[in-house]
Amino acid sequence: FIATEIPYAYDVSVKSDHDIISISLGEDYAVISHAEENKIGVYQKFNNCIYQETFVELQENTENNIYYLILNQRGNGFIKEQFDNKEEGICALGIYAVSILGERIRDIETQDKILELEDNEIKSLNKLLDLKIGENYFSIFKEKKISVNLEQTKNGLYNIFYMTPDFKKVYLIKDREAPSAFLVLYNFSLKLKEVISLLNLWKNDFNISMQFEEKIRRLILGK
Repeated sequence: FIATEIPYAYDVSVKSDHDIISISLGEDYAVISHAEENKIGVYQKFNNCIYQETFVELQENTENNIYYLILNQRGNGFIKEQFDNKEEGICALGIYAVSILGERIRDIETQDKILELEDNEIKSLNKLLDLKIGENYFSIFKEKKISVNLEQTKNGLYNIFYMTPDFKKVYLIKDREAPSAFLVLYNFSLKLKEVISLLNLWKNDFNISMQFEEKIRRLILGK
């Protein structure tokens, strides 16, 4: 990682969006405004350094009032989503930054247990995911909205899809064998749980619509 020391006398922006996102994200992140470029960026922070190899930023296109959410990796910027509302853009920046940059502790024990399951141990899979994630975020062989679903194909393989609030299927993977498919189900269900928790947290400071919530869920799931 490329690390740069943060100047102690750095003159941060006094804009309320900068302050809100800084307070909401906490001390593990650096929020830096570039007013001349209409950008605000979020970086990982450790001690008094920021890491610049991967960071997230929101850039305003002042001509059409569109706010672009951009993931920067090793000098390359990728537009991940766009918003026509500044408040939604700032909220998305904070949530996406935590999702992409936040530290995670991998539950190796649970992953190993899932990979040990046989094709016919669906009940054991359901019990394990219910214990580790919660039944609200996944469903096995029964379609459920705002959840990650597992379905079996005619050839005995598995598909995994996210079901939208209006019951549309958004496929995440297709034709995967067990237990690999079970692990994918676990990983995406965990992602969904995390983003829903973040949305609930950010509702304290932002007026979040149901349409925005769905947009963010799809963003974090990569679809």
